Amino acid sequence: MQQRFGLIAGAGRFPLIFAEEARAQGLFLVAIALKGIASNEIDRLASQVHWIEIGEFQKMIDIFKAESVAEVIMAGKIPKTYLFSNITFDERLRNTLKKIANNNDDSILLALVSELNSEGITVRDSTLFLNNLLIGDGVITGGELDENELRDARYGFNIAKQIAGLDIGQTVVVKNRAVLAVEAIEGTDEAIYRGGALGKGGVIVAKVSKPNQDKRFDMPVIGMNTINVMVKAGAITLVVDAGKTIFLDKEKVISHARSSGVKIIAL
Repeated sequence: MQQRFGLIAGAGRFPLIFAEEARAQGLFLVAIALKGIASNEIDRLASQVHWIEIGEFQKMIDIFKAESVAEVIMAGKIPKTYLFSNITFDERLRNTLKKIANNNDDSILLALVSELNSEGITVRDSTLFLNNLLIGDGVITGGELDENELRDARYGFNIAKQIAGLDIGQTVVVKNRAVLAVEAIEGTDEAIYRGGALGKGGVIVAKVSKPNQDKRFDMPVIGMNTINVMVKAGAITLVVDAGKTIFLDKEKVISHARSSGVKIIAL
C-alpha cells in the first residue's frame, strides 16, 4: 500500500515543487489547498486535493483523519493579514488562537502544530525530500560585490537577523548602512517595494531565517517572484541565509537575476 502523506498548501511555487517530489517518491499525497491562496496547479500534482476556506481548521483535521494521514508538511505563504479580514474562523481555530499570548507568526503556527499533534497528525520539516533546494554560501550569481555593496549586505543581514529574532519579519531593505524598510504583517514584497521607493533604487534586500528557525514552518523562500519584485523596486542585491533558505527554480532564477543586474549572495 502506498504511504499516505499530507500537504497544507498555501501560495507560491513551494507547495507545487513539494507535490512533484512527493509523487516522484511514490507517495500518495493528500493536499489541503486553501481557497483563494493555493495555486490551481496543485490539482494535477497531488494524488487527492481538498479545497477548503482558510478558517476551516476542524475540517482540515477531519479530512486528514478520514484519509488516514498521520504526517503532513506546511508549504507556501499564508498572508497574516487574514487575521484582520472578514474571514470566518471555525470554533476550533478561534479557541486555538485564544490560547496564545500574541499573534506573532511562531505563536500562531506552534499552536496549530500542537493542535494537529493532539489529533495524531505530525507536522514534518518543510524541507522533507527537498534538502537539495537549500542555498549554499557565496555569491550565487557569480562575480563579486563591491566594497559598499558587501558592507550593506552584511549590515542588512545582521539587522534582519535581529528583527527575525523578535518574530516581527524576516526581511529588511537597506542602503548606505541605513534601514529603509522592515517587513511586518504586509509581507516581503510590500517591504521591498517600500524600501526601493524610499531609497530611490540601488537598495539591498536581506531575507533571513530566524535565529532559532523551526524547519516545520516559515522557512525563508526565494524564487522568480523575489527577483521580479526586486527589479521593480530597483533593488540590486539580495542577501540570504546560507543553508537555511529554500531556493526554488534555481537555474532559471540565477539566469533571470544575472540578466536583470541583480546579485544574490548567501552569508
